[in-house]
Amino acid sequence: MDAAINKKYCHADGTEMTISRVCWDTGGIDGEIVYQRSKKHGVFRVLPVKGASVYGKPVITMPKTRNQRGVYLCEVGTDTAKEILYARMKAEPTPADEATSYAIRFPDDPEIFSQTEAQQLVAEELVEKWEKGKMRLLWDNKKRRNEALDCLVYAYAALRVSVQRWQLDLAVLAKSREEETTRPTLKELAAKLSGGVNGYSR
Repeated sequence: MDAAINKKYCHADGTEMTISRVCWDTGGIDGEIVYQRSKKHGVFRVLPVKGASVYGKPVITMPKTRNQRGVYLCEVGTDTAKEILYARMKAEPTPADEATSYAIRFPDDPEIFSQTEAQQLVAEELVEKWEKGKMRLLWDNKKRRNEALDCLVYAYAALRVSVQRWQLDLAVLAKSREEETTRPTLKELAAKLSGGVNGYSR
């Protein structure tokens, strides 16, 4: 896990990206492991989280102070996040190189995103169930595997807390990436100086 957190990932356009925020579920494994990793990688970089299946709860709530373990244990409104993400999955597909608000892009790499992950993303359904004498809307996986959906929910929570707590501006980020991709590489500059076709060699 440490290697995955610190690894550099390459976008299709060649841009190298690092992970700036991680939401790590404390319910899946021993919570102490998550707390230790939060301290190791930075308490603001790796945020321990616990899911709250309560309809209408904010996507993520981050406390103002650390808990007794010395970390910021955040609460994720999983029902709210799933409702938002499923609504966005219904959007009409657009070209990969076209900027589209609220679009979700999945890796075009079967080793990372295959039919298995795709099925897990849509494993849950919103159903009506009686609970404690009341009819409630609940997400039900119908005993299907849903790990990919859980990962997407926590990734979305990491994005939301980055915007809310650290004022991440996606428009500014997109513009800076666009400037990086349009900037000629050293190889292209060398070709231009040597008189390649249209300033660049083929």
